[in-house]
Amino acid sequence: MTDLYRVLGVSQRASASEIKSAYRRRARKLHPDVSSSPDANAKFAKLSEAYRVLGDPKLRAQYDRGEPVYARAAFYASRDAEVVACQRKFDRIVDEMIARERQETAARSHAVSVVVPLFLSAFYVALTKPRFIQDMNLIGRLLLLAIACYALHYLVKNLAIVLGRYTYRIPDHITSVFHEEAPRDKHISRKAGLVFLVCGYLASLGLGLVLDKLAHLNHDSYLAPATITGALLYPPIAVLIIGCCRRVAWFLDRPFRVNTDQNQNQ
Repeated sequence: MTDLYRVLGVSQRASASEIKSAYRRRARKLHPDVSSSPDANAKFAKLSEAYRVLGDPKLRAQYDRGEPVYARAAFYASRDAEVVACQRKFDRIVDEMIARERQETAARSHAVSVVVPLFLSAFYVALTKPRFIQDMNLIGRLLLLAIACYALHYLVKNLAIVLGRYTYRIPDHITSVFHEEAPRDKHISRKAGLVFLVCGYLASLGLGLVLDKLAHLNHDSYLAPATITGALLYPPIAVLIIGCCRRVAWFLDRPFRVNTDQNQNQ
């Protein structure tokens, strides 16, 4: 009798999440579209059968008790047809897993592209105190202000997306009885996320000011109007620039992604 735990590479005490992770990890290596092994189909079918049993709490309990769990469908014409159908089913599962991982990777990349430029630009403004505003004429200042207003709108919208994706709202005392305390996939409250953003922004400004004082790079006052204005205008513009660059890169990479998806579907 095949040891299904050994097929997945987990112990008998493995949790459901560990079994799922082990299946994902091995499916990427043993999938017939990836593996060059001549018996890749058989190995992947065996792996999929192990996950079918151990991934189901009822079937896993039957397997642990030594009861038969390899029920065969009577309407299949042959064992080969059953293997093909099972492989198609688990191919769809693997494709869904890969799609979810791509979405999670894109979401993390989006969050980094918003938060990191915000903090770094705040640090840079506090450190160097750029004098773009003083050197501009009236038209240039109005244009910069218009860009900054749009950039601020862009920043607020994207921060709201990031907070909505990774944080949860704490219900008030009246409605908390009828709602769950916190979603399982979100570990940070909305208030904690906002505190992190505000503190990170202020810490970036403070670190820049401290290094500026130690290095004596500028002689402007910390509370000079240009310094305060720059700290408010430049970070949103930096986030907007990074967002535009990511958008252009996504647009240029789109034909490659389409061709890759078509090749995988064939």
